[in-house]
Amino acid sequence: MINGKLIEAFKYTKKAIDSRFHVTIRDFQEISYLYTIIGDIYYRFGQYKTAFKYYKRAFYTLELYQSNRNNRYYMDIYEKIGRIFYEYDQLTSARDYCSKARAISDIIGEDESRPVNVYITMGLIECKDEHYYSALDYFGHAFEILTNKSYSVHPEYKLLYNYIGYVYFKLGQTEIAMKNYQETLSMQSNCSNHPKLAQVHKNIGLIYEKDKHDYPLALLSYKRALKLLPSTKHPHYILYKSLIITLELKLKNISK
Repeated sequence: MINGKLIEAFKYTKKAIDSRFHVTIRDFQEISYLYTIIGDIYYRFGQYKTAFKYYKRAFYTLELYQSNRNNRYYMDIYEKIGRIFYEYDQLTSARDYCSKARAISDIIGEDESRPVNVYITMGLIECKDEHYYSALDYFGHAFEILTNKSYSVHPEYKLLYNYIGYVYFKLGQTEIAMKNYQETLSMQSNCSNHPKLAQVHKNIGLIYEKDKHDYPLALLSYKRALKLLPSTKHPHYILYKSLIITLELKLKNISK
């Protein structure tokens, strides 16, 4: 269901771009924005290379219209490119692009909701680099903006609890981690099959396996995570599958 909606969104957005190239006066700013939407769709499917291609296309298209790079459109593109480098573990490049995005947000300062994604991506980078308290600091900035301005509809708001939970898991505070994971699931109860929740169920499985040693529940969580991935080609598929296989072997050895 979710995948079907994403595919329909892709078709609609692609059609919108094509139609805008067949007019005399072209709004390159809007076309650039539509390219980022397509990039976001590919990102959700885990097709990071193709997403990166569309983000770059958005950047070059925007250059045709807007030479002043101190605006929110450039900021958004820089953050999205930074997220791609994060996914490929190229943390130096990821930081560089997020720093560019944050510098723009400091200059424009017209809408406090805009830096949310920047703070979240920088938090993810710090977490992956094992700078856990720095990660919590960035997530805290994002959380403060979202709660103070009541941006409960922001797409990253519900997942922010998952990111915070994972940092606490890495810090060994699994009870706090689990509370944050459960908060994400509770907030997404009306869309429990969303692919983004795969990571949450995987993280819950890690607590059941590594901390509580409740292997059957861990296995259920891993299988749920695998099921929620949009396709077998998603970069996380091999990881989740390996978690399942490894745990199944462990359970088999225990039962002997």
